[in-house]
Amino acid sequence: MSLISRISLMVLAASRPFVEGTMRITEGARAVAHAVARRALSGLRRRGRALAGDRRGNVALITGFCLVPLIGALGCATDYGMALAYKAKLDRAADAAAIAAITGVQTYILNYTGVLDPTSAAIASAKTQAQAQFNANLGALPSTAPVPTIQITALGLTVSAKVSYSLSMPTLFMKYLGTSTSALSGSSATTLTMPGFNNIYIIIDTSSSMGIGATQADQQIVYTATNGCAVACHYTGTTTTARNAGATLRIDVAKQSVIAALNQMISTGNTNRFKVAIYTFSSQFKSVFPLSSDLQGAIAAVGGIELSAALNDGGTNSTYGLKSLNTLLPVPGTGLTSLTPQGTVMFITDGVQDSDIKVTSNGSQDGYDSNFTPWSPCTQANCNKYTQFAVPIYIQSLDPSACSAMKTKGYTVMTLNTRYIVPAANLRSSSAALNTIFDYIQANLLSSISSNMAACATSSADAYAASTPAEINTAVAKMFAATGALARITQ
Repeated sequence: MSLISRISLMVLAASRPFVEGTMRITEGARAVAHAVARRALSGLRRRGRALAGDRRGNVALITGFCLVPLIGALGCATDYGMALAYKAKLDRAADAAAIAAITGVQTYILNYTGVLDPTSAAIASAKTQAQAQFNANLGALPSTAPVPTIQITALGLTVSAKVSYSLSMPTLFMKYLGTSTSALSGSSATTLTMPGFNNIYIIIDTSSSMGIGATQADQQIVYTATNGCAVACHYTGTTTTARNAGATLRIDVAKQSVIAALNQMISTGNTNRFKVAIYTFSSQFKSVFPLSSDLQGAIAAVGGIELSAALNDGGTNSTYGLKSLNTLLPVPGTGLTSLTPQGTVMFITDGVQDSDIKVTSNGSQDGYDSNFTPWSPCTQANCNKYTQFAVPIYIQSLDPSACSAMKTKGYTVMTLNTRYIVPAANLRSSSAALNTIFDYIQANLLSSISSNMAACATSSADAYAASTPAEINTAVAKMFAATGALARITQ
């Protein structure tokens, strides 16, 4: 029972005889009334003294004074807890809307079949989807649902979205303390890099050095089967002999690695976004397979690649090969549509160039490659000239400037340095002149090739190097993966 109620009851009880006695007063009974009044006052005094000495009454009084701030604090906590719960709902709705925004842009563009830039239409469609997702995830709110601010930007293949909201939520208890609303706000941002359309141009070294055995065991097989020819010697006949003896050549590993990557592209369903063209170079530059999304056709073309053995061929002229390829390359696009594909060049070589050609088909008569460009100046680090042959022969490292035009045009150039294998001493030629070249490559070119191949690439991340068959296979797979060609895209 409250303090006020207790006092009221005591006063009423003490005054009741007085009131009742007063009602019975007459002109002849004033003395009786006076006595009743005296008793009533005496009762009030007794009950007042009892109340003053009652400790329980003090506790009740103090509690009464504390109730107001306690109730206020409880009300504040209740309103704050409700605000947190509603903010969590709004944050989840903003997260869902941001994800819907970026995936909406991606889905629209991937399914676009028109010829104009679809970016603006994709953003408009995605905003509608984001708004719907925001509303669907709100649930019940104590006030009108806020209209979110949805910002979407698309730069190339990168899409960014930010969803913001603000809300004034009415309070239940704090309004009695002067605060009628609680302000809630928040945002969610996310970014997505879309898979783009990409044309991949693969250029493979088919010079004689790519005919060396893929492993040391293979090199021994080649040497034994061909009577001392460690690198299959330019001739179709010796290459066939080496393979028939069970040897796997460096060119075989390169082909198998590219075929494996193309097969994986098919299995991931990326034939609609990627096209492939295949080229080879030695002293000559050849188109093996024109740009196409027919990856099965590309696989067949790669399988048919052989070491160069044609008339006026047999050397290695990567500068000529890369410049010839550049003349065929159109200006690449953003990758947003099939009409504006990005462009990637994959360059696979051991990095050694030489000016020697064979002036008879499948023969050994030396000639000089008229398309060959020696380093200028021809210094020991990158270039050396040998005059002890029928014609002077230049042996030199890859010139990275041959890659510049493609990079300037907008292509991503990826390089795979299939590190040149200098035959072991017991597997070398009986020719002292040839062994001098092997010694020069070992002492000077291997290090410069590594740096020059890296300089040819668009960035250090685009420069790969490998020696063993397993390393070459892994490197080629990584090159394709870097284009997005091996990623499975789900919508």
